[in-house]
Amino acid sequence: MMKKKIFYGIIAAILITIVLVTYMSVAGNPYEMNKARESLKAYLEETYPDMDYKIKWAAKYVTIDESYRFEVIVKDSTLDVETTYPFDVYRYEPNEVFNDTIHKSRVDQATSQKLNKQAEQYILTLLQKKVPELHQVDTDVEVYNNDVTEWTPKLKTPKPILIMLEVEKGNLTKEQMLQQAKTIQQQLNQESIDYYLAEVGYHEVVNGEENYLYVSFTPQQKLTLKDVN
Repeated sequence: MMKKKIFYGIIAAILITIVLVTYMSVAGNPYEMNKARESLKAYLEETYPDMDYKIKWAAKYVTIDESYRFEVIVKDSTLDVETTYPFDVYRYEPNEVFNDTIHKSRVDQATSQKLNKQAEQYILTLLQKKVPELHQVDTDVEVYNNDVTEWTPKLKTPKPILIMLEVEKGNLTKEQMLQQAKTIQQQLNQESIDYYLAEVGYHEVVNGEENYLYVSFTPQQKLTLKDVN
């Protein structure tokens, strides 16, 4: 009789564990969800300090990119209306907010597209003087209105920009790639370009297949050989 009780107890414990694991894989870890919510709250307070909002507690766990999707309800007191915006926050620390739909809704697409072309050409011309192997630059300049007619390094956008660069690797060694990345970082910083991340992709063809090595860096990052991967 005692053996049966122990057996059934083990089975019950296993079933409870399976249920908990299944629930957390679908709904998410409550602790992680709370950390993500606090990160979102801090982001909103810093980015939109005068905004009247509330975060809907229920969050959807997105397994594809391992993030939590929250709904932020923004109240417009002048019109007495509420608008709901989805926000995505990575589940792991530092719980970065990577889908700000309030920002996206305010972007002037036509003006931003024009400014991107200007920024890409400017940065390409600037960097090719010291990195002739560079042949492509892509940026994500975004502005809210159409009164900005020209991109310059001094232009302050609502968010710092991402800069993606493609360089032909050729016979460059990792040490040479590292030095080039440092040169690019120095040039961007000397121009006071407001960027949050630059990613240099070194392109090569190996046995008929395209391959890339990357060096990514923030403005103040101290680059080492480990960053070439």
